[in-house]
Amino acid sequence: MPRVTLKDIAREAGVSVMTVSNVVNGNRGRVSPTTAAEVERIVALRGYVPNASAQSLAAGRTRLVGLLVPAGTDDDDLLVSPHDVSVMGAVETALRRRDHHLMLRGVADARDVLDSVQRWNLDGVVVMGFTDDALDDLALPDDLPTVVIDAYSPGVHGPAAPARTRTVRTDDHEGGRLAAEHLLALGHTDVVFCGPTLTASHVVEQRLAGFRSAFAAHDVAWSPASIVPSWTTYADGLSAGARIAHEHPTATAVFATADVLAAGLVRGLAQHGVDVPGRVSVVGFDDAEIAQQVTPALTTVRQDTRRKGVRAAELLLDLVDAGAGAGGDDRGDADLIGVELVVRASTAPPP
Repeated sequence: MPRVTLKDIAREAGVSVMTVSNVVNGNRGRVSPTTAAEVERIVALRGYVPNASAQSLAAGRTRLVGLLVPAGTDDDDLLVSPHDVSVMGAVETALRRRDHHLMLRGVADARDVLDSVQRWNLDGVVVMGFTDDALDDLALPDDLPTVVIDAYSPGVHGPAAPARTRTVRTDDHEGGRLAAEHLLALGHTDVVFCGPTLTASHVVEQRLAGFRSAFAAHDVAWSPASIVPSWTTYADGLSAGARIAHEHPTATAVFATADVLAAGLVRGLAQHGVDVPGRVSVVGFDDAEIAQQVTPALTTVRQDTRRKGVRAAELLLDLVDAGAGAGGDDRGDADLIGVELVVRASTAPPP
């Protein structure tokens, strides 16, 4: 079936091609309501689909948004974290509702960023998964609308640039505090903190700070010797469980910085004869699907990953819609996504 064109719609409606273009592209102020309604009727009847390239040229924007994540090796998947997958899905849904498209791109440095932005003429970017040090090295274009997820860096465009940047992040400090408060309330004082503490991640740093603040508030001593560094995968959780069983035999609880890590911990502890929660309680972070799929189901700190993704998309499109002259430098307050404790079967009073 031949593609229906603007000329076809214009001919049938008895108006100019420019009139049809104005209606299709939302410029209703230039067309009478009666004419606009007739054009819309014919568009729906004929199943006309606007040409994206032509619309981009007419509007001066592509309606294409990039989601930039750290590039791994050629054999690595870009999205392996349940958190990242959930956020990406929410970003895409929110963009689609406002007639924008998402391009997922792995980038390693400033050259990769510039290539992606210029080659695809992106209207803006959402940046996710980078440590703050890595963000500073990306050197995002000064005038590029940008939303950074889970960043604590003062700015990603450089100190002198008129950055058009917003930040969305989880209240990580409060999340760490809630986890510790729960374990302290149960009677645990010998608690292990497990997560990627050897990286430059301020997310983990803030969760640890919140965790420690609860112990300080209750005047309970807690030693950095109770930190077990680990990456946040299920396999790493298995290994960390074995280490905790052998290196921290007196510990009665563990706080893991991600649910997938916590799930691996539960299995790893069990493989070494440590019952959860009879001998050791485990608290995770995220409230990902895996939290309810493991046995025992995980007590965890819930963060609203969907809300985080939707908010990132909304902020970005607001920046894009505001135009090149708007935005300003936003290096202060971030949009904080709240957290809450979800108590399930993986925690209990110490033996």
